[in-house]
Amino acid sequence: INAQVPKQASKDFDKARENSFEKYQNGYHTSYKSKKDLIQGFYANYERLIIGKKVVHIQSIGEVKTSQQLPRNKKPSNPRVTFDGRHWWISVGFQEDFELQELTNESIGVDVGLKELFVASNGMKERNINKDAKVKKLLKRKKSAQRDMSRRFKKGVKFQSAGYEKAKTEHLRLSRKITNIRNNHIHQATAKLVKTKPMRIVVEDLPISNLLKNKKLSKAFSFQKLNFFLQCLSYKCEKYGIEYVKADKWFASSKICSCCGVKYDHSVQPEGQWSLKIREWRCASCNSHHDRDVNAAINLSRWVK
Repeated sequence: INAQVPKQASKDFDKARENSFEKYQNGYHTSYKSKKDLIQGFYANYERLIIGKKVVHIQSIGEVKTSQQLPRNKKPSNPRVTFDGRHWWISVGFQEDFELQELTNESIGVDVGLKELFVASNGMKERNINKDAKVKKLLKRKKSAQRDMSRRFKKGVKFQSAGYEKAKTEHLRLSRKITNIRNNHIHQATAKLVKTKPMRIVVEDLPISNLLKNKKLSKAFSFQKLNFFLQCLSYKCEKYGIEYVKADKWFASSKICSCCGVKYDHSVQPEGQWSLKIREWRCASCNSHHDRDVNAAINLSRWVK
């Protein structure tokens, strides 16, 4: 093993500790990585990384073929090699010059959820990819492979059977395929949103860790990858020079009428007590009919501190 690998691992650990203390001071709890599902990977020394024609020379390993051509006329930074259980990947950073785009005066509110990935105040909507027949079929096959793994697993045995390893490989392949479909959908959706070039984008400050504690909806929230969606939207806004704003988590964007500003009152509303089941409602004050998500997006677009 190259001397730079453990050295960089120590630096990464030190940086993670600093970040955890900073988060703790701001009221967040430290989250620890799972030892079971730990990503296998290591740092590759960028000074000794030589990029050739569809080949990369990594220190202490030698030449490795790549499926795509990496830029050869740019200086690489922070190269990382990872293994996802089936394929080896190398991720390398390159500095790029990007011209700031001319933005409009529009402020867009974005309401994320389970029914749709997001609903924007400008009328844009993006479907929930997990409802597609292709993803449902892949999830079914993944579940079958998982059951096959469980059935073939032998406790107390050092080496598992060939049938178990085959089921494990199939499970990893399907997991990776589903993850790639979801990630690709989120990247396309966020790119489409920022390319409208608004002045600012306002999202709700969602307590995602709390949403995942909901026993009935935790799986649906996990599949939707809302945290990843917000991360992608954040860095793409920064890239385009768009102001990325998080509205206060106590801001009742869904319950406030976007026409007259009166808040939903269950004592006078025919819909009764406010809940997730209410998808549409009519304002008791101005008689305006609202779609829950569209109304929330419009209110978010007008949000000010």
